[in-house]
Amino acid sequence: MLQGKNIVEGWRSYLVQGLLLLLFLILIGRYYYLMIVFHEKYAEKATANHIRAIPVLASRGVIYDRDGNIIVDNAPSYTISVIPVEIKNKPESLDRLSEIMQVSVKEINRRIVKNRRGSFAPAKVFSRVPFPKISLLQEHRLELAGVTYSIEPIRNYVSDIDLSHALGYTREINRDDLERFSKDLDYQPGDQVGWKGIEKYYDSELHGQRGFRYIEVNALGQEIGEIVDRRPINPVPGHDLILSIDSFIQSITEKALADSSGSVVILNHETGEILAYASRPSYDLEMLSGRISSKDWNALRKNPRNPLFDRGVQGLYPAGSTLKPLAALYSLENLSNARDRTYTCRGSYRLGNRSFGCWKKAGHGKVDLHEAIQQSCNVYFFNLIQDIGLEDWAHLAREFGFGQLTGIDIPGENKGLVPDTKYMNRKYGEKKWTKGNLLNIVVGQGDVLVTPLQLAQFAGMLAQRGFQYQPHFVNKIVSKSGEIIRVNSKQAEKRVIASDESWAFMHKAMWAVVNGPHGTAKAARQKDWEIYGKTGTAQNPHGEDHAWFIGFSLDERYPFAWAVLLENGGGGGGKAAPLIGRILRSIARKDL
Repeated sequence: MLQGKNIVEGWRSYLVQGLLLLLFLILIGRYYYLMIVFHEKYAEKATANHIRAIPVLASRGVIYDRDGNIIVDNAPSYTISVIPVEIKNKPESLDRLSEIMQVSVKEINRRIVKNRRGSFAPAKVFSRVPFPKISLLQEHRLELAGVTYSIEPIRNYVSDIDLSHALGYTREINRDDLERFSKDLDYQPGDQVGWKGIEKYYDSELHGQRGFRYIEVNALGQEIGEIVDRRPINPVPGHDLILSIDSFIQSITEKALADSSGSVVILNHETGEILAYASRPSYDLEMLSGRISSKDWNALRKNPRNPLFDRGVQGLYPAGSTLKPLAALYSLENLSNARDRTYTCRGSYRLGNRSFGCWKKAGHGKVDLHEAIQQSCNVYFFNLIQDIGLEDWAHLAREFGFGQLTGIDIPGENKGLVPDTKYMNRKYGEKKWTKGNLLNIVVGQGDVLVTPLQLAQFAGMLAQRGFQYQPHFVNKIVSKSGEIIRVNSKQAEKRVIASDESWAFMHKAMWAVVNGPHGTAKAARQKDWEIYGKTGTAQNPHGEDHAWFIGFSLDERYPFAWAVLLENGGGGGGKAAPLIGRILRSIARKDL
């Protein structure tokens, strides 16, 4: 019996010892796992408990005009953020923040959710905070666990020129927006990002790269101070943009357009540089670049004059008589005896049982092609299109860039519409459209739609005898150290082929529009400066006619081409031509 008892007790002893050994091995393995294998991971978590990385946003690139004058730069602004994990169980922090900022806790929580990018990362809740509020934050710092503030650069508009539709604006992005943007640029909720215009098109160049500073926090999440032995990571500012805009020409263009609804585009037809670009009505860039209230945003959006709409590249309009040079050039190249061909205008053109009127009800009498362009005789071109046909007219229009994007370096451009046989059959039905449609098209009415930028490019191509320089706003992209990152200079493309004689005829006829005895654009005439042009009056089913004037200068001092649109402005010769005349006279006076 005694022997059996010893055997049992020995077995139990070995079992206990084995279990203790196993537990000891597990403890050693876990210790190795925590301290050796995953040391770096848990060390970072431990560090995060007392070291907070505060993002330092990079300043966006500065935007200059062609002469180096600043148009847009940056100004410092205070931003308030919260650390979600640290305020989760401290409602008193949000209560105090709500009291200081006079914004409800519910709204603060909404902003936290909107801009949240992790439990430990700061979520921006207030931007452009005035300094007195920051002073209050400092006074109550011990009551604001998980609340921090920083300085970030915001857009500052220092120039007297407007240029709002071309420049565009920045806005804060949230988590829902992030999918639209390149991950290479490390966007985070609350960052400022280009949302419209040049700011959007060149956002990757303007954006820069964020930095970090490090502060120490205690167990309650309260900030103690900067960590001196951990070097901050300095932000890398974005590249600067040198625009083609001439601030003087831009300023006088804006003043000339004043409060009219319309657009003026002036470019250098030898380079494609946009010298002035105005769309009216416009909007306040300062308002849209910050946190705009719902009330102000709705007021802008519902304004019947539509100030947010960029008429220069988004507006689609019938071109009126500004497109008559298309048919004229085609006839010079392809129709026999085009220069001497005459038609008699008695004020209207009869087609079947319909009558199509000329703008001059008394008629122009017997006119040739030169006189038809100078006096903008509709009846002449009603006759001419019968020998051209829709397909050939549409083909030439597309060679001049109509019905397609110009490639301008701002987003949102519309390509317009050049109707051809396929389009007309699809819209009206095969064989259900008539020559009457053709008469409307040749004088820029009916289904034809263009943008002011396309017409400015058209004028430039007429000046350049078929060569096109792609329109652009940005001449250079330059780093902060002065290194040229990119130059926007492209070779001209020969898009329209015609003889020298045909181009010379077109120039002579368009000169007569401004300078001839019967020209429709006498108000654009300049002293000691020859101007070429074409007026247009586009019928508007929603009100008074739109007024157009396109033109160019071949003077080596002023290699300009332009398009002027005045919505509901009436006649092109009476309203649009005088407007560009005032602009050109101001330029000439400045150079005296």
